[in-house]
Amino acid sequence: MALTTGAPPVDLATSLPEIAPYARTTVRLHPRRGEPGVRDSHIGGPLWWPGAEPWPYCDEHKDINGRPLGPYPLVAVAQFTAADFPEIAFPAGTDLAQVLWCPDWHDQPHPEGWGQACRVFWRRAADVGEVLAEQPDPAEHWEYDSDMVPRPCALHPERVVEYPWPEELPDDLREWLDDDVYDDVSTVPGCKLGGGMGWATTDMPYSLTCGVCGGALVLFVQFDTYEFTYGGREPDRFWPLEERHLEPGTPAFNAAREPTGMTVGRGSHAGLFLCMTDPTHPPSFFTQ
Repeated sequence: MALTTGAPPVDLATSLPEIAPYARTTVRLHPRRGEPGVRDSHIGGPLWWPGAEPWPYCDEHKDINGRPLGPYPLVAVAQFTAADFPEIAFPAGTDLAQVLWCPDWHDQPHPEGWGQACRVFWRRAADVGEVLAEQPDPAEHWEYDSDMVPRPCALHPERVVEYPWPEELPDDLREWLDDDVYDDVSTVPGCKLGGGMGWATTDMPYSLTCGVCGGALVLFVQFDTYEFTYGGREPDRFWPLEERHLEPGTPAFNAAREPTGMTVGRGSHAGLFLCMTDPTHPPSFFTQ
């Protein structure tokens, strides 16, 4: 199934040539609920996990009296293969990326604050061997549609050009921007791979650096509560053209607009950032 983003209202690189060098490509993942296979790229669903490798757990939970709870299995969040996403900077010798997290909120030293405790595993698919057959069921420990537990979704990637969040641009260039127009061509909403993130809630951090080596952080994957907005006189351009026949308020419309079932941050989005120098360093998770 192909899903297509509507055309931007203007060709910004033509009307403002100075911004052309800042254009970049992001991959809209277009997750839609389904039953992805263990070897597929997907959000939610089973992972291509080695049968001989123990599933990771979170043991940082306590009851109201400070007594240990759990440990609880991490939730499978996403899986990406090099065959589907060659733009990922896979570490040498790997071609499979797997994202897991504890859906509860945790104190995070980097970035300082609260967020999901995330882990990224890099593998060579040919080395996985026998797949772990009995993978933890998130429903045994967490509730769908009430937290950061994604529904299983197949992906329908689409490469889209976007421009950076305004704070990333030079001051003299920002002065020439029409805010209403720029909102439609700036950071793409929804679940996406690469590109940039919007910082409307917190403002962009002063420094996006790795907590291990100080290297620059880059957006690996964005998770969003909504894939597109709704309510204006004209359809939001990020509402896929192939789904504009869906009647707002119906189950089919809601499943297209909120496919993962997650409420991210304050009903907004979050970005999983990796170290550009060494993507195997612990990731940083920023929530809006």
